[in-house]
Amino acid sequence: MKIQHFYGRQDGRTAKADAELAQALEATGLDGSVVEYIEVTDSEDAKAKRFLGNPTIRVNGLDVEYGDREPDEYQAGMRYYNTAEGWKPFPHARLIANVIIEQQAKEAKS
Repeated sequence: MKIQHFYGRQDGRTAKADAELAQALEATGLDGSVVEYIEVTDSEDAKAKRFLGNPTIRVNGLDVEYGDREPDEYQAGMRYYNTAEGWKPFPHARLIANVIIEQQAKEAKS
């Protein structure tokens, strides 16, 4: 399992995004050692790393919100996620956990 947490240099990692990721890891039986934290420095770096905004979390290469339907619009600014509580600047733990569970199931079949 490969989990990448991309964050922008300007905004840094946020406590809310970190907390939601930690909750998703706990719910799926993983620990923080599977997470790679990757800083994105500017717009060019954002394009090179396929950074959709701060934060971007990928599980086995798949964005937790878009999956394999990821847009080609990369940017170094803040990102907002559509949640049941409205737009939030971080993904909900359930969103992250669902992608982890899907990937765990794929890995189990391999």
